[in-house]
Amino acid sequence: MCFSESIVIRTTPEAAFAYLADPATAPIIDPAVISYEPDSLPMRAGTTNTIRARFFGVAATMVSRTLEWDEGRRMVLESIKPARPVRGRATHLFEPHPDGVRYTWSMEMTPVGPGGRIAARLMTVLMRRNARQQQVRFKRALEQAEGAAS
Repeated sequence: MCFSESIVIRTTPEAAFAYLADPATAPIIDPAVISYEPDSLPMRAGTTNTIRARFFGVAATMVSRTLEWDEGRRMVLESIKPARPVRGRATHLFEPHPDGVRYTWSMEMTPVGPGGRIAARLMTVLMRRNARQQQVRFKRALEQAEGAAS
């Protein structure tokens, strides 16, 4: 189960990539995130990320691993904890566009173990909605930051 959502942002691919890659911006882009802590900075392939978040009032800790890191262009992350019932792989792609950058967030949910298929379907729906909301916040925050810097 997968989805892909794109948005055009008035900035460069490098600036958009850098903003998304900055752990300090995670709570701005996703208000559910309390903290985003990579085990290495700058991030790169092999970096392990600990994400603390609050969903519907419930605190959760998740861990992901950075699989690919092509500075200014593409990053791929995969969930490693919790390991069940779903494993998620997120690809963030930054492509030049006449109006700035086209940012595409694609995600694939793989069922793991009992209940995995149902959980993967549910997570795909929830994460797609979350991706759309995050892209709007990302665009607004980055364009406001770029406007203030001009």
